[in-house]
Amino acid sequence: MAMRAHTADPVWLFDLDNTLYPHSCRLFDQIDRRMGAFVQDFLRLDAEEARRVQKRYLREHGTTLNGLMRVHGLDPRDYLDYVHAIDLTPVAPNAQLDAALAALPGRKLIYTNGSEGHAARVLERLGIARHFEAVFDIVAADYEPKPERAPFERMLRRHAVPAERGHFFDDMPRNLAPAAELGMTTVWVESDSEWATLGHSGDEPFVHHRTADLTGWLQAQAEPHRNRAGGA
Repeated sequence: MAMRAHTADPVWLFDLDNTLYPHSCRLFDQIDRRMGAFVQDFLRLDAEEARRVQKRYLREHGTTLNGLMRVHGLDPRDYLDYVHAIDLTPVAPNAQLDAALAALPGRKLIYTNGSEGHAARVLERLGIARHFEAVFDIVAADYEPKPERAPFERMLRRHAVPAERGHFFDDMPRNLAPAAELGMTTVWVESDSEWATLGHSGDEPFVHHRTADLTGWLQAQAEPHRNRAGGA
């Protein structure tokens, strides 16, 4: 993981799935299927009933995992290991994103509703792991998922991030709301996922910027810093 930059520099906070790689990789389709298989096996249900339980717990408890923990006393480690044991070959190494992150001044962290292990594997696959000093995952969030505000506050405290210096990127507009409330600058990384935009247009006031080209957007942010360095 990367070393911390000077405290006056900006802090760049990135969601992982469908943000640092495109939705077209469809990794969550694999995760969703494995969630269903886990529920089916753990509760000894048929596939149809397991699917209903999976989605009901998502609605009622914020995540399927929270429902299994609260209702059935599940050890979350078993679940997280199982659902993230997926094929990452759809994710291609991204040399342009690597270069854009390298040119961007300041600290860089991952904030994901997934697991730290899953994040580490995806970052290695993309070829960008070297840029990130830490991963704040669902375990660090005490299993409270985005867009709950409490884990955002916990993340800022744990990693000593001044909210006013934070820039938070996510593919789901609703996840940007608590970041904006806390004083961070928000960037919606647009995708063609209907689930990502469910109930939101991306035009809400808590969406400060939007881009369908994360690499290009980061390159534009780094350019003024390169110019200043060249003229120093």
